[in-house]
Amino acid sequence: MIRIIINGDDFGISREVNKAISECFEERILTSTTLMVNMPYADEAVELAKEQGFYESVGLHFNLTGGTPLTDSIKAMKRFCRKNGTFNAYFQKHTASRLRLTKEELACVAEEAEAQIRKYISYGLPARHLDSHHHVHTNLPVWRVLVPLLHKYDFRSVRLSRNLFKRTAPLNAVYKKFFNSGLKKSRFITTDYFGSFKDLQKCRRMLKDNTLLELMLHPMYSEDGELCDTRNPMSDVLGLLESIDAQRVGYSVL
Repeated sequence: MIRIIINGDDFGISREVNKAISECFEERILTSTTLMVNMPYADEAVELAKEQGFYESVGLHFNLTGGTPLTDSIKAMKRFCRKNGTFNAYFQKHTASRLRLTKEELACVAEEAEAQIRKYISYGLPARHLDSHHHVHTNLPVWRVLVPLLHKYDFRSVRLSRNLFKRTAPLNAVYKKFFNSGLKKSRFITTDYFGSFKDLQKCRRMLKDNTLLELMLHPMYSEDGELCDTRNPMSDVLGLLESIDAQRVGYSVL
């Protein structure tokens, strides 16, 4: 049987997303979620998770591209932040930045990463799982900074680079394979495949018996107030999941 971890990204980014993720747990759609600890509604998100009984399923959504950093040094780095000190997402949008960072930039990333990890731990959340906003943890310089910190703070599991696809740019495919191979050789628990609802629609035949898949959702509400995954009605997501003979699990049980 296929096993599927269904994760709700961006917990804490807004009240709307917090509400949508909470509803998805109530409806037993999600099996895990990941928290953006530097966002304004992180405290509210944690309270909701504790009140509704899914706090054991909350990992860390490491973030270098949105909101305000927890540390000051990175605010002076033009590759990461605007003049007002908020993240500018420049790093994520430019390949050269994602492949090479200066020694000073790496030191700032390490400081910010440890601050986010320590804030996550301060909430008393036990999952010790990490993924990231815009998948920044899969960029090699960032990953090399993160690994010793994740071991230091006893993280158990880490999200793969997206690999549930039929076609992608050749260099992209090579890099993803390289990153995932290294991750699988590490001491972190991970899955066999990772992708989105659209990826699963196109590539469900890639999933064989005993495969472990992580499905990424972004719960929110449409203009009509309907629960959705970005622009995809949640009813479509549920329809696809119900058509697959799969057991829903969370990282916490692996």
